[in-house]
Amino acid sequence: MIRPSQNTTAFIPLRKKAVAVQIIRKPKMPRNRHESAQQRMKQEVRERRAGRKRPAHRRKSRAANRLPLYKKHFANDYRLKEVEKFPQTVFLESEKKTAYAEGYDMGYREGSFAGGEEEVASLLPPYTVLPDVTAREIITAGLQAYLPRLKPLLRPEEIYHRIACSLAAGQPLAVVRLGDGELLALAHDTVLPLEHAKAAGDFLPLAGITLPDYASRGLLVEAVRKADIIGIPSSRLPTYQGLLFPIFHYYGIDYRSLAMTTSTINYALQEHGFLQPLLRDRRVLVIGNLAGELAGVLLAASVHVAGIITPVNGFADIPRVLAEAAECSFDIALVASGIPAVVICQKIAVELGKVALDFGHLADKLISGERTYS
Repeated sequence: MIRPSQNTTAFIPLRKKAVAVQIIRKPKMPRNRHESAQQRMKQEVRERRAGRKRPAHRRKSRAANRLPLYKKHFANDYRLKEVEKFPQTVFLESEKKTAYAEGYDMGYREGSFAGGEEEVASLLPPYTVLPDVTAREIITAGLQAYLPRLKPLLRPEEIYHRIACSLAAGQPLAVVRLGDGELLALAHDTVLPLEHAKAAGDFLPLAGITLPDYASRGLLVEAVRKADIIGIPSSRLPTYQGLLFPIFHYYGIDYRSLAMTTSTINYALQEHGFLQPLLRDRRVLVIGNLAGELAGVLLAASVHVAGIITPVNGFADIPRVLAEAAECSFDIALVASGIPAVVICQKIAVELGKVALDFGHLADKLISGERTYS
């Protein structure tokens, strides 16, 4: 039943006749000592909301003795008792990160498993099943036919040997790396629509490029063509190898003729103990926004730091960086400057005849102590 609003006229059927009835609001009786506690509390709430002070004889809170209607009326001692009774679990930041990583990995594995099984099911003939065979077994069996097409990547010891030989002979060498940032920069408005690249690469301005930037894209393409060793991602996800080989095809780069390694070769050199002998008794030039901090770590390990170039403000800063590098006497350059590092390393090798290594986020790890140089 819908009740009419107060102070309005309603028509109530009475013996088949409509009689106009004026609804009169019943006057509220004055509050007395016999009024219930709940009614008094409601009235006090209305008075406080209206900005009126409570009467002096009722200002003392009784919240500790009864459960109030509103959370804001809880007495402090009541809240403390509740916290003691139901203690909350406090997670450290490291525990939060670990829990997130474990959950992400589990979700990724489950998604990969389900996706693989569904893909196999879609390829089976209608009204058939393939019992007791997993998608992984099918992939393993089918992969045997493609083994002749595998492209070997250079291992850390091979990269170490090539860098060491170039340093000993005084020959140029550029080791660059392609991650998702570099691949999105190369792909925008080529194999990937600009808006898609911008959506997937919202971090790109922090890495040294703001899309669209066709001039910087051209410098990247040239650097990839002329680099001596290229680190590529091992992941086959859409923003990694899913972009890498379409980019090579688009620009007419024959990957079969390239010397390739993993894009994490910077970490691999440090993990396998190859970084220290490479820099021992060598003049090292450090380039990047954290070049000063990285130089401090190297100096503490008795590395001869021949120069520091900082900061590197995107692709527009490359000419200045190269000009300063030309004035420095060094044997090997460690470049940690985001996406422009690819171009800087390649030009140091070609124009200055030196060895240059795309150092990447290994600089951050050494500075923070997450990884150690020794």
